[in-house]
Amino acid sequence: MTGFNHAATGMLIGAAVPFPLAIPVALASHFVLDTMPHYGIPQKQRDKSKFWRVFFIIDFFAAWSLGFFGLTHHHPEMFWAGLVACSPDFFWVGRIVKKRSFDLSQNETWFTRWHAGIQRFERPWGIWLELPLSIVLASIVAWVVLNVT
Repeated sequence: MTGFNHAATGMLIGAAVPFPLAIPVALASHFVLDTMPHYGIPQKQRDKSKFWRVFFIIDFFAAWSLGFFGLTHHHPEMFWAGLVACSPDFFWVGRIVKKRSFDLSQNETWFTRWHAGIQRFERPWGIWLELPLSIVLASIVAWVVLNVT
């Protein structure tokens, strides 16, 4: 699942579930979303794909922008729940930066092996599920942030 969709889902959990209970619920949401069909291409092709690189960078900044949108509109609970919902992927972001490679097929820890293993439905066509989902989630987040005090 894209970081943006993880962040948006976490933010909505932060708005709907009392804090601090929203934090473990947001974390659990990450793994639930990763079990669903979503966008991805084979690991070995990621370093060669310009689209993947651009998509990854845009997704990264869009997720952070959404979180800061909530934070700047006085919804810190939404920001923190969104950040926690994205946090399991931070293991991989660190490795991407360190190895300068998007190939995440070598999972050394039990956690990354398990996390990669639940993403059985990561497919190129998943983008057509994630894009509409991101529009719906972003619209709901924007409505909540701007209309709920």
